[in-house]
Amino acid sequence: MNKLVNGQLVELTSEEETAITAEETKVKDELAKTGYKQARATSYPPFGEQLDLLYHAIEADSDLKTKLAGFYNAIKAVKDANPKPS
Repeated sequence: MNKLVNGQLVELTSEEETAITAEETKVKDELAKTGYKQARATSYPPFGEQLDLLYHAIEADSDLKTKLAGFYNAIKAVKDANPKPS
């Protein structure tokens, strides 16, 4: 491996190569542990769509309507005030 020093290409010392390799390994290990987060974030539907799915799931279940009344009623009020055209 090389590095640029004052416009000149200079070979890295073995210590520098070892340090770079260790840092690359560290970054790869961290990505392997947390890479799923980015994959999930880009795979989920948009928040509005998620909320709509949740609303319809609650609407279809009277027990959930009771348990999640605050959320359900808040979303229902918005939907009622802004009806979908037929």
